[in-house]
Amino acid sequence: MKFFIVVFFTSLAPFAVSAHGLSAHRSSNETYQDAYQRVHGDRIEDADNQDDEAQIEKATSPDHVKKNMNSLNLKEIPDVGSLADLMTQFQYVRDTRFLQTDDPNFPRRLTWLFPDDGCYARAEMASQELIAHNFTAPKKIFVFGNLSADTTNAPGGSVQWWYHVAVIYRVGDTPYVVDPALNPKAPMTLVQWNKAVGGEKTNVQYSICSKDTFDPDADCYKPTPTDAAQAESEQKGFLQDEWDRLLELNRNPSKELGDSPPWLNN
Repeated sequence: MKFFIVVFFTSLAPFAVSAHGLSAHRSSNETYQDAYQRVHGDRIEDADNQDDEAQIEKATSPDHVKKNMNSLNLKEIPDVGSLADLMTQFQYVRDTRFLQTDDPNFPRRLTWLFPDDGCYARAEMASQELIAHNFTAPKKIFVFGNLSADTTNAPGGSVQWWYHVAVIYRVGDTPYVVDPALNPKAPMTLVQWNKAVGGEKTNVQYSICSKDTFDPDADCYKPTPTDAAQAESEQKGFLQDEWDRLLELNRNPSKELGDSPPWLNN
């Protein structure tokens, strides 16, 4: 059974193999629905055979409770206190090299320089690390649709997704998304994030979910938390993709993934 699962996901994911998280990648010629069906495969056909508990969880997954941005209840987002506090948390998850690798002298950051996929792993590790270091616990925000984001970290200058997820906070009445994959300089307001993922060009919908909601198939409100080791394993699955991407762009991965990330020089 384990072998079957690995082969199944390998055939779907264009980059890293993931044991649990759903790939967010969408080909440029795919619609949201096409990508959803490709990623889910036989899960959709088997939906009628799920037990009652699974059916309830499906009905409360981020994809099934999504709504327009102006219908979101922003008050359920944690208030971090001040913009200064928010920036401190942003810089921590952006800059800290807490992922140990085979080279003990070269720990890695979350894969902010590989925006193509793995958002679910970055968001999960960001949430877990913030909480572990006594920062305010975030929520997660999911966005669904024919998403497209401009980036200097992809050969064609943009990446496409059918969903994207990041952690979210609030300062007063303004929600801010912590997503250095899209803006490594500072947190973005939700309006700015909406624009960054292509929300001004196509219809997109959002879900505000628990900090423990791992991907679009998890429960949005009362999910089973992801084990820290599993979250780290998921994120490490994209480290080589990030390294190879910088080589593909004729950039220096040893430098940019080490002590000189591009946001310090631009």
